[in-house]
Amino acid sequence: MKKFFSLTLCALLAALCVLPAAADVPYATATAGTAVVDGVIEEAWDVAETYTANALKDGTDEGITTEWKAMWDAKNLYLLIEVSGDKDHYTGSSQSWGDGVEVYYDIQNSDADNYETDDGIIQLGWNVADLTNTAYMGTEAGVAAAPGKYKIACTEKADGYIYEISFNLVDFCKSFTMSEGAVIGLEIQVNSKNAEGDGRTSAYGWADTDNTAWQYPYIMGDLELVPAPVVETVAAAAVEEVAAAPQTFDMGVVAAVAAVVSAAGYAISKKR
Repeated sequence: MKKFFSLTLCALLAALCVLPAAADVPYATATAGTAVVDGVIEEAWDVAETYTANALKDGTDEGITTEWKAMWDAKNLYLLIEVSGDKDHYTGSSQSWGDGVEVYYDIQNSDADNYETDDGIIQLGWNVADLTNTAYMGTEAGVAAAPGKYKIACTEKADGYIYEISFNLVDFCKSFTMSEGAVIGLEIQVNSKNAEGDGRTSAYGWADTDNTAWQYPYIMGDLELVPAPVVETVAAAAVEEVAAAPQTFDMGVVAAVAAVVSAAGYAISKKR
């Protein structure tokens, strides 16, 4: 019996050893706030955390770097994507094969192994005549629902470009509510093409490192909607300090008065 137990235990341990380890899911936050979608980085973005999409997922590393931020309000998710190190721009045969950005969504964060109606990809392909050249990829229903739900603005800078995007998730996905604590599946991808011809030169991502998020939504990272930070002003801090001060002052006064009264009582007693 003891031998049988030992063999069973060994078998269980061996089985546990071959189980795949759970991969860490990249995590980011979108801060409550509203952006003006004009391709200009306004002050409203200062409250949002900065993340990168610098993992090479396809092609050759060209040293391109990307920083991105996210905000949200009652209906919209806002994204600010700033690409650096990409001076020359080429248009591909489709939006994903030239310079530009792709944003992958799993709005209800269902982590499915295929694209459902709440999942999709906004592809922003470089086009000199139209820097907001876009396409939406996903299910037939998702593609049909996407037009009019998102806004795009793009501006060039000396060594790259800036994309600002808003996507009305509530109107696109009727069963979804923008609320604090909600988590959305997300991937940010940056494409680069450094010469004329077929194919892109490279693609970089935030959550996806092996270029499979276009097939499997569960590869996307988690984006949590969080409240705006409480910014304490100098005036508010001064009010708090004044409000707290009387407690210390009062105790000092009480102690001083008690000492005077005690001394006076002693003197009177002595005089008598």
